Amino acid sequence: MTLITWVLLASACLAGAASPGPSIALLSKTVMDGGRRAGMVFGLAHGLGIFFYAFLVAFGLSVTLSFIPFLIDFLNVAGLVFLFWLAYIMFSSSFALSESGQQKFQISYTLFGNFGSGFLIVFLNPKIALFFLAIFTQFVGDTSSFQEKAIMVSTATLIDTSWYIFLTFIIALPKFRKFLQSRARVFEFVLGCFFIILCLLLGNKILSDILG
Repeated sequence: MTLITWVLLASACLAGAASPGPSIALLSKTVMDGGRRAGMVFGLAHGLGIFFYAFLVAFGLSVTLSFIPFLIDFLNVAGLVFLFWLAYIMFSSSFALSESGQQKFQISYTLFGNFGSGFLIVFLNPKIALFFLAIFTQFVGDTSSFQEKAIMVSTATLIDTSWYIFLTFIIALPKFRKFLQSRARVFEFVLGCFFIILCLLLGNKILSDILG
């Protein structure tokens, strides 16, 4: 793999990681509740989810392609349930704050919960599998060596993990975190609405696929 090829791959992976979406929204909530350590655990788990899909595509492309319809259907339904759960948590926390001024509902109370949230937000998003199918097919071929595939997987994993850890340090800055916490009720209500919109869009897509 040439340097230019690697730069193109790294740029595509960075663009994918930096694009706004549910992962960044959930990371913001996680850091606001649990602080920097919780965010770093979330970021590491998010990177592990990226590693799973990147490895699957790079080292088992033909298998992935043959099973992708089933995977997409399963992940779409599971992802819809997960997004509804996230929306419920956000709204519950927002309404609890409005009544008592204390946050009774958290995304998770343990680092294990933060890890699970970080991994599931990736694993239950079939768009990530499709993203790597689109990107890696430009670089993976029958003649690709093990080393080239390992470089691609490592690049995608490290860039994603580094990006989310970088965001964690930004969000965990005292002034920024205090700003979010002082507006937690509105912030969590907005996040709840965001996840509900995602649910409606995904639900509409699932129904269209079934009826179509």
